[in-house]
Amino acid sequence: MTTEVTSLPYHEPDIITILIQSGLILALNVVNSALDSVIYCGLVGQLLIGIAWGVPGANWLSRDMQVVIQQLGYLGLILMVYEGGLSTSISSLKANAVSCTLVAVTGVCVPIGLSFVLQAMINARPLQAFAAGAALCSTSLGTTFTVLSTTGLTKTRLGVLLSGAAMMDDVVGLVMVQVISNLGNDGSATFNTVTVVRPVFVSVGFAIGIFVLCRAAIRPVVLRLSTNFLQPHRVWNSFNLVVVIHLSILVGLVAGATFAGTSNLFAAYLAGVLVSWFDDTVSATRKCRKFESTGVGSCPTSMQERKMERPVSSGDETPHSSNQSHGIESPESGRSQAGPPVDGNIPTGAAVYEQFLKQPVNRILKPMFFASVGFSIPTVDMFRGKIIWRGIVYSILMMVGKMVTGLWLIQLPLRTKAKKLAHYATQRMRAGERHGEISQWSRLVERSRSAAIRRRPI
Repeated sequence: MTTEVTSLPYHEPDIITILIQSGLILALNVVNSALDSVIYCGLVGQLLIGIAWGVPGANWLSRDMQVVIQQLGYLGLILMVYEGGLSTSISSLKANAVSCTLVAVTGVCVPIGLSFVLQAMINARPLQAFAAGAALCSTSLGTTFTVLSTTGLTKTRLGVLLSGAAMMDDVVGLVMVQVISNLGNDGSATFNTVTVVRPVFVSVGFAIGIFVLCRAAIRPVVLRLSTNFLQPHRVWNSFNLVVVIHLSILVGLVAGATFAGTSNLFAAYLAGVLVSWFDDTVSATRKCRKFESTGVGSCPTSMQERKMERPVSSGDETPHSSNQSHGIESPESGRSQAGPPVDGNIPTGAAVYEQFLKQPVNRILKPMFFASVGFSIPTVDMFRGKIIWRGIVYSILMMVGKMVTGLWLIQLPLRTKAKKLAHYATQRMRAGERHGEISQWSRLVERSRSAAIRRRPI
């Protein structure tokens, strides 16, 4: 006969457990800071720490503790993707949509195509080769956003391209992984229409639905009620309330996407983009109201509003401009970085994340995520003769598949040079035409002067 447990008795953990867990957190942060300052890739060290502390290494942590770290680490991954959405510029993403799409399509198709080499290497079936390619075609969002934020490239044009392409091919890759996992759960070897179509259409529906909601419902409300945001005493200006609203949007979209059958990481990214778009809309509306209050004219048009959107800086962005782009004043302005945003008294999504979420994510949740990835690496089973050489060959193929996507980025400066050459040729042609007209005019003036001299009486 089992008795029902109505409470969990409190027991003080032993000193060994305290030392192991505190040593894990300390090692994760120290190694991350050291490697970030040298090679901008501290996550590699966190993976190795996870291998050493977890099941593949010394197994100092209990199995239940490693499961808890995996769960908290995935929460950190969701918040990292949400931060990536917050730092996304809608105008720049629209301007580079074609390049992002080309990079994403290449990053999906090439790894899947190269994965069919497994049929000759290990006599794999086509479905197995497709599943391996689908699992590896998607770029790790946590790794992408961590590297971009560490190197300071998040706000640059390259960062927008990489984050947009990574999100696109991750959506496709995660949808295919969801399809394959559903097939495995069903125990069937054939495709089911609902199993294939549901994740794809739910993902597209989420993106289109949020876009329509923003354009048709949220934007008119913001434009009509914009005067409420201009009052400093309004409740909207409370950081505590805004963080609840933003996290409610994040949790709602993530939960809805999961129950609907699509990627919750994609929903987290859309939540960040939604909050970022709302901040840009409010900022543009405030500038319109200030423009009208001066008596110069009416509110600017939509094209002028797009010019007032938050710009994406170039690759030589300074830390000061980066702080301003997040809505946080720099230390040089006499206020702390965790203070209110620069643009009035309205807390932006980036400012709320900076004040409430950034430190817990960077110091605890994100290191736990990469450590949990280290827990799942089977180091003992990997180092065998056949597995080593096959893994090296397949890793090289996947590296080639991802490096091929860079060809689209290499063509960008070539196109710019071609445009500059065409512009230069056009200017030279126009200059030549002007020079010919001047020469012809000079000849006419000279002829008239010679004729006048000949007609002059002696």
